Amino acid sequence: MRRLLAILLMAVLLCCTACDTRAEGTGTRLIALNIGKADCLLLLFSDQAYLIDAGYDRTYGSLREALRQYGVTRLNGVFLTHCDKDHYGGLAQLAESGIAVDAWYAAAIYYDIPKNGHPMEAAAALRGEAVTWLSAGDRLALSDEATLTVLGPLTRNTENENNNSLVFTVETADGVLLFTGDMKLEEEAELLAAGLFSAADVLKVPFHGDNTASSLSFVDAVQPQAAVICTSAAEEPDTPASSVVKRYARAGAVVAVTQDATNAVRVTLQKGRVLVEDDGWDVPDYSGVVTAEVDLAEDLLTLRNGGKETIALDGWIIYSTRGEDCVVLPDGLTLPAGRSLTLGTRATGVQADVTLDNKRIWHKSKYDLCIVYDACGGVAAVTDNGMPE
Repeated sequence: MRRLLAILLMAVLLCCTACDTRAEGTGTRLIALNIGKADCLLLLFSDQAYLIDAGYDRTYGSLREALRQYGVTRLNGVFLTHCDKDHYGGLAQLAESGIAVDAWYAAAIYYDIPKNGHPMEAAAALRGEAVTWLSAGDRLALSDEATLTVLGPLTRNTENENNNSLVFTVETADGVLLFTGDMKLEEEAELLAAGLFSAADVLKVPFHGDNTASSLSFVDAVQPQAAVICTSAAEEPDTPASSVVKRYARAGAVVAVTQDATNAVRVTLQKGRVLVEDDGWDVPDYSGVVTAEVDLAEDLLTLRNGGKETIALDGWIIYSTRGEDCVVLPDGLTLPAGRSLTLGTRATGVQADVTLDNKRIWHKSKYDLCIVYDACGGVAAVTDNGMPE
């Protein structure tokens, strides 16, 4: 059933690809990146650009490429909905980039933050800047014709940080968008009881389309024309829940799931009309060109280029799933055609082409998957450390 739903949803997306709405002056656009079970959305209208969540640290390349695709060199604001790593992971790399950021926003209510502090505060501090903390009822004038209104959270939840998600609407000249972070049924019920939800043209579906959110009462209150779900069933098998997808579809919404898109789901809202498209980018594909191999004993990674052209490795990332280590390769590295490059750590006892400033990356005794991401966020190579799963 889930496979059938995915096929139907992709058919809806593909039937809309004839019209390219990347150009300016084409209404209000929401770009939801296909980066696994993570949230990373660009909101574009007039000459304004806003980022809502930043995905994982390892998927920052996709965000960087999305900004390039849409010609964004300045973000008028960056919003973090809550303190989960699949929402804040790319913030530090964004703060260290050349992208200008006018303001950093986060919910004044939070609970379960990382050991090294609030990730939005840490990102802003990298630029010597401060966070604007938002509370329910706050309103921001984004432009002469656009207003952001904070709906929640209303109270601090000390059981689940998802229920401290920043929930807000953005009203533009084209219509209304509702952003919900990872709000679950508890926060949803509190906001419903307060009468804070009303019809929205475009909805970012809460909590990756899991069945612990999107109650029938919520869907009936919002009645979206388009419902965007950010998730990957490969990472979170219970998402999107078929019951949730059906619930939105029965309410008349076009349901789009990021995992079914080429690079992103693009939703265009123009004077109350909604268009949902599959957004594919013309970027290099190294998946059949680059291979990787881990030498566990020496904590060494070897990259090989089977192609005919030298590959610049600026912005490439290597990621260890066991330790969740995310290493951005140093600028200036290249992988010549037909050649290999060895990447070691402080634990490496043999000569390596590059020694990374890491004590160790690959797990010595448990299965560890190595994923190599290119500068545009594409998966260039996958291997493991040779241990049994």
